[in-house]
Amino acid sequence: MSRRERQRRKRRNRQGPAGAILLVLGLLVVVGMIAGGSVVGWVISVANSAPPLNTSKPIELGATSRVYAADGTRLGFIQANELRTPVSSKEIPQNIKNAVVAVEDRRFFEHQGVDFEGIVRAGVKNLENRHEIQGGSTLTMQLVRNLYTGEKQRTLKRKIREAKLAEELENLHPGRQGKQWILDKYVNSVPYGTVGGQTAVGVQAAARVFFDKPASQLTLRQAALLAGLPQAPSDYNPFLDPAAATARRNDVLQKMADQGYITQAKASKVMRMPLGVRHSRFYTARREGYVFDYVKQALIDKYGLETVRKGGLREPRVIVWRPCRNRRLYR
Repeated sequence: MSRRERQRRKRRNRQGPAGAILLVLGLLVVVGMIAGGSVVGWVISVANSAPPLNTSKPIELGATSRVYAADGTRLGFIQANELRTPVSSKEIPQNIKNAVVAVEDRRFFEHQGVDFEGIVRAGVKNLENRHEIQGGSTLTMQLVRNLYTGEKQRTLKRKIREAKLAEELENLHPGRQGKQWILDKYVNSVPYGTVGGQTAVGVQAAARVFFDKPASQLTLRQAALLAGLPQAPSDYNPFLDPAAATARRNDVLQKMADQGYITQAKASKVMRMPLGVRHSRFYTARREGYVFDYVKQALIDKYGLETVRKGGLREPRVIVWRPCRNRRLYR
């Protein structure tokens, strides 16, 4: 063996392990870049599968139909599986708005519809679950789901589409005023739980169902309880599990204190208070049942059962109860 060949063999022997490691690392980098490009392409493809928000029509949530007498007094509500009574921003206490942001999306006023830090945190928690993706949704993403997509299955594809549409929604409603619009829409469209077979959708219906009062009169302890319900309405239902509901309410209060919405002293004081819930007949009570039933059936005959159940019937319509001549439906 020549001297040159012996030197070449020595160099190969010295560089062998290191060279192999570098080669493997190089291959991994190349594979990672290819895989990364494929993932990015897939995410873009999924995002583009969502129709542009400005071409989508929001889901009509409606409101619980009411029957009034000709003198304007309410005879009752037409019963449905869902109870809805939307209210304006000025009828929603600041405490409920603060509590919702504190527990659901603490960076709500900072992000543009997507909280990337929250998504990463949720992604780490879901690494072992490839079929159901939980967490990471901002208030804007949840509103997109409630008003536009209606998707319920928790998948990564749904999250990607919601993220894209959430950014579009924030672009359509920019600035602080836009954030307030999104927050108001959210608290008017999110389900707060089911009582007696009827689901309270929106803060006004929830205030009536759980506290027998309008949303505008909610106290801090009541606002904190309601703000904590949407994440798991059945688990935190105060009528079914007061202990879980109390723990959840106190968690909301602590988050409000941590984020500066209330003082720690205030939070601690309210945590010691009872829930204060009470059963309500607001949506089930009715007067002059024979008149009410006649008007309800007339409505169903004219507009169909689904339209009547969807609600919103309040203003004067052409249907009049002729035998009494003094009862009228308002839509």
